[in-house]
Amino acid sequence: MIAIDITYIAYYGERDELVRVQGVPEDKSYDWCHMVATASIVGDNVLFTAAMLPIGDADDHDPKDYRGKEKSYRAGGVVRQLVDIVEDRANLSVYRVFADMEFHAADVVDALEQRGLFYVIPARRDERVKRLIARMNNEVTVKDDYRFYGPVKGGRRKTRAETTLVVLPPDEDRDHYQPFLTNLDVNDEIGLDRRQTRYRINRYSRRGGIETAYGGIKDFAPWTTSKEYAVRLFHFGFAMLLYDMWLLVDLLVQLSLGVVEFRTKPRVIAPRFRGFLRRRLIAVL
Repeated sequence: MIAIDITYIAYYGERDELVRVQGVPEDKSYDWCHMVATASIVGDNVLFTAAMLPIGDADDHDPKDYRGKEKSYRAGGVVRQLVDIVEDRANLSVYRVFADMEFHAADVVDALEQRGLFYVIPARRDERVKRLIARMNNEVTVKDDYRFYGPVKGGRRKTRAETTLVVLPPDEDRDHYQPFLTNLDVNDEIGLDRRQTRYRINRYSRRGGIETAYGGIKDFAPWTTSKEYAVRLFHFGFAMLLYDMWLLVDLLVQLSLGVVEFRTKPRVIAPRFRGFLRRRLIAVL
């Protein structure tokens, strides 16, 4: 299983000083950024970043409109490229994809369906979804043949995508209804079906560590004042590798102790791991 997401690498200079700088969402404390998409392996107590892909170009659209009119098409292209990187270069077999709401797009559904991959993606709350939620009786609800439209690679500008919409009611972890797009085998006919549907969709929560991982990756990246895009991109990619190495070392330590468990704090803390690498590098040099 892989989780696909996008992170924003802050840039604090003027936009005309650097290519491929874009605007950011309104909730950010900075004005400009680089956008990088990643694919992470998710499993029991495992979250390794397997692929990265720089995306977007300020010349493609209004730089302050980070979503852009072609957002859905680019999202599909990002998914295709990341899956290809994971399968062809990392030599891994992908069978399920989790992505955030930014990937609610006809081209994304088309890309995943074409590859025969299962997926779970939070759905946008359009008027149809809101009406469905208003009619719910606090039970898991499944709507087959849910249709929406958007541009698709090699298709018309307005192409129909068909999928299944699942809405989970509030529970101890969330105080609101949560709609998802999926092609998993789900239904809401009887209580057992609803419980199985909830279980299958809730596996999406495994991608929850991605935001924490992005923070950790950036902690491994050195500060730079370089205006060269390649340099700045290399810093993020190299930090991603170091972060994965740290997770691997921590997992191996747990295996050596015979206790592999989910831990909010790793057994090998990041500063200790960085110190170990520094000493090894000094010894080699």
